[in-house]
Amino acid sequence: MAVDASGRILLPAKVRKQLKLKKGSELIARLDKQQLVLNTRAEAIRQVQEFFARYRPKGGKLLSDELIEDRRREARRELGR
Repeated sequence: MAVDASGRILLPAKVRKQLKLKKGSELIARLDKQQLVLNTRAEAIRQVQEFFARYRPKGGKLLSDELIEDRRREARRELGR
């Protein structure tokens, strides 16, 4: 691959096909030392979820899930159900 005068690179068709990229597909770019890493949005989300999964309580509920349950109970009380 080569960088053109505008700073663009062209991904080979084989790579685009493997990643299921179409015209307008968004990629997320990050620098890792001296490497440029490109991820699809779905892959970036999967990596973030995997990272934060380490902090999920074993067998317990997430605090966000508990908060949602509390809010729903409160809403039911307010509606008289």
